[in-house]
Amino acid sequence: MNKKKIFTLLITIIFLVLIFYKIDIHVIIRTFKVFSFKNILLIMALYMIGMYLRGIRFKAVLLDDKRFSVLELGENFIVGSFLNIFLPARGGDLYRAYKLGSDKDEKKMKILGSILIERTFDGVCVFCILLFAVLMYCKQQWIINLTYAVGTLFAGCLAVFWIVFKFNKLDYICEKLINMSGHLPERINKIMTNIIRELNSHLNAFVDGFRVLNNLRFTIKAFVWTAIPWILECYIAYLIIDSFNLHLGFAAALFVISLISFSTMIPSASVFIGPYQYAYILALGIFSIDKSSALAVSTVHQSILLLAQGLMCAFIVLKNNVRDLNK
Repeated sequence: MNKKKIFTLLITIIFLVLIFYKIDIHVIIRTFKVFSFKNILLIMALYMIGMYLRGIRFKAVLLDDKRFSVLELGENFIVGSFLNIFLPARGGDLYRAYKLGSDKDEKKMKILGSILIERTFDGVCVFCILLFAVLMYCKQQWIINLTYAVGTLFAGCLAVFWIVFKFNKLDYICEKLINMSGHLPERINKIMTNIIRELNSHLNAFVDGFRVLNNLRFTIKAFVWTAIPWILECYIAYLIIDSFNLHLGFAAALFVISLISFSTMIPSASVFIGPYQYAYILALGIFSIDKSSALAVSTVHQSILLLAQGLMCAFIVLKNNVRDLNK
């Protein structure tokens, strides 16, 4: 087992200890029994719609490139997000870049750069959700500090990405490095020059994926189509919490969605076990819900979304296989 896996496992264990310390299994079972299935079909339908709507967002990030259809971009997002649940280091996003790049004969690093921008838009949008929740309901200092930190992180990332694209100095740096390698023995110099030029090509393609930030119209469009699916997810969270007869109001859903979204950035075992549940416990804890009940709600929430994503992925894979057979 390598160090990264050990580190990930250690984080997961720490969160599981925090979650199950003084947990009441009887409260968990009692909470499960209260759950009403009346909204289950609506919840799954809204979630599926929200996932497909992200195809519109990605098309805007790609500056409305005619080679990409909204449907295939939505399906690409769905499959990639499902793989992210099980693969380390956002492996699903790497798959998305590889698949789209291969299918459309586009540079994979450029697609990966666009995916990074897409994910940053997600972060900015979730920050706005958290900020609204804090202003609307919560004045606890820890959540206020978290809001400031998240806002600074994602707004800073967008600013850095724009500066990197606008004032791209990669070619200049590349030539400087090549000139420096000229002082090395000829054979080593030749190898280093090839490596530097290859790296420069990939980095330029990656930075080219930031191009949307230089177009105000498409940036606004991308952000709007980022916000709509997240609003749907907040409503889904509200419906799930309400299905347990907790009646906490919409603010609870805002805290749940923002905290569990940020929790997925923490390294953990598959299906985000540990950070996801603890984030849910923290979110509902703001409303004085005990962690045993919150754990039950989080388990149902995550299970429903996993089921919806699994069904969508199965449909997409089956559809693509049938299409390939008919070619």
